[in-house]
Amino acid sequence: MPDELVITSRANAWFKRFREAIELHRDEIAVEGPKHVNDCIAAGWRPIAIAAREGTATSLPVVPRAIVFGQVLFRALSETVESQGLIALFARPTVSSGVVLQNDGTFVVLDGIQDPGNAGTIVRLAAAFGAAGVLTTEGTADLLSPKAIRASTGAALTVPTARIARAEIASLAGAGSLPLFAAVAGGGSLPRELPPRFALILGSEGRGISDELSSIATPVGVKMAGSVESLNVGAAAAILLWQIQNARGEELRS
Repeated sequence: MPDELVITSRANAWFKRFREAIELHRDEIAVEGPKHVNDCIAAGWRPIAIAAREGTATSLPVVPRAIVFGQVLFRALSETVESQGLIALFARPTVSSGVVLQNDGTFVVLDGIQDPGNAGTIVRLAAAFGAAGVLTTEGTADLLSPKAIRASTGAALTVPTARIARAEIASLAGAGSLPLFAAVAGGGSLPRELPPRFALILGSEGRGISDELSSIATPVGVKMAGSVESLNVGAAAAILLWQIQNARGEELRS
């Protein structure tokens, strides 16, 4: 990071811009940590600016704007307890559901999962088990919020994701182009032969899957012993996605 004037004022325009990206993540998003920033750049994302904490030594490609925030100011931006002292600002990518759905594979639909930690964890699982993409309906946490990115260990930055209307999912299912499986307590087993393209719908632990989608999906679940009635959504997602990968006969690295 080149030597620059250290910014220490909260009134600074760049500080406000980074803060807005972190809090609102509408037109711009903030990505924290050298690994995640480098992953974005390697994927073709172009940083608008990169901010370093005063005294942090780092090596990154040349960027349009390099900024140094004082220790106190950077701490006000950082979302992690032990920050590595680097945050990059990117334009928020806009990807349509049609682009995400253009290939075959397993698509994970997050239906009203409001907790960014749970949502990010499922994106990480989707990446680990080779899902083709993740779609989110209204009421689901933003997958590009700092908390979701962190919970996904950066997978939310590289896995194809998009918002989708429940009506669009219903239309695709009705046309036969996207079979639906809904993860619910007491649901049956996944079929031994899975279609080449389908969606696994996961709902919030409190409300579950919306009636609009559960009414047109095949219910599937995880068989359990004992008195436990259900698993949290992350645990259920992990088991079901592993079963799907296993049923497809796909090999993953150990």
